[in-house]
Amino acid sequence: MKIVYIITQATWGGAQAHLYSLIKAQVMRGNAVALVYGVEGRLSASVAKEFQDVQVVRVASLVHPIAPLSDLKAIYTLRKLVKNWQPDIIHLHSSKAGMIGRLATIRLPMKVIFTVHGWGFTPGVGKKRQLLMKTIEKALSRLTTAYICVSQFDYDLGVQSGVITSAHPARVIHNGVTALTGANKATSSEVFVLSMAARFDTPKRQDILIQALTYLPENLPIVCHFLGDGPSIEACKTLTHQLNLDGKVNFYGVVDNVQKYYSQSDVGVLISDYEALPISLVEALAQGLPIIASNVGGIQELIDHNGFLVTNDARQIAEKILTLYQSKKIAEVKTNSYQMYQRHYTEHEMLEQTQAYYLRCLA
Repeated sequence: MKIVYIITQATWGGAQAHLYSLIKAQVMRGNAVALVYGVEGRLSASVAKEFQDVQVVRVASLVHPIAPLSDLKAIYTLRKLVKNWQPDIIHLHSSKAGMIGRLATIRLPMKVIFTVHGWGFTPGVGKKRQLLMKTIEKALSRLTTAYICVSQFDYDLGVQSGVITSAHPARVIHNGVTALTGANKATSSEVFVLSMAARFDTPKRQDILIQALTYLPENLPIVCHFLGDGPSIEACKTLTHQLNLDGKVNFYGVVDNVQKYYSQSDVGVLISDYEALPISLVEALAQGLPIIASNVGGIQELIDHNGFLVTNDARQIAEKILTLYQSKKIAEVKTNSYQMYQRHYTEHEMLEQTQAYYLRCLA
């Protein structure tokens, strides 16, 4: 089987971690694999270094913003590449790569799969953008063999919007990870650690979590760790200083292994304006952490007696943090998180379901 994976930004985040797992699995199966991307970063570097047989190709014109001249060039370049490679499957990730990749395959015989890491018209984005992206996706659905949705929420939204149909079906395949094993945080530790792993950029709201800390008693031994980098990190550092929280907030930047930090934490937090099904929270489940997260997108699928869904209100978030800190059933909550991970969110299950879907699409 020949598979070409296409993504706009080969940096690092949930979609990139997901794609890395897929590439590794297909290489281990002995399949021919190529990775095409626009913006280089940790994903492209890791794949090029670790998998010598994978063709790694940068298409510089594949950029995130809408740019007509660059977009036309990217379509032409991609079409030339796939006509030369003649893959069995083209698997697209990220909205822009999904658009350009499908336009590049018009009237070509290969199967085209688009993984939805959150629709461009998901609730939480602007109304005008929702309308535009829904119109575009409906048109592009004709060029799509099948969709993969990482959450039931996105599947239902695709059906309601008329994008997913019997002619262009979809399957829900949840994001999955492999749990890191090793030493966990000492239960006797006096400091209660919150960790939020996310890029400092839209739609993440680290600023609201920082504000929530001001509603907690000053003498409470709670510290918040932020894992990630991005354009809004300096504003969040400034906010932390202005609120006199420098002793309660740590900024670690980009880290190699999120689960290593989660293993030394007490709660996994994600505050965001919109989401699909964030891998950062799946990693928190894999470490048996209680969850506090915004009630958006598919996040509700990760919560079942193992934490709290919240609105993006600093005072409400603080209340839930305090509830978990004072809870006498925290061990039970942690067990619920880990059992949910084992039932639904292992990397093995994700990879097996994806492989089965490939074969189904080819058939």
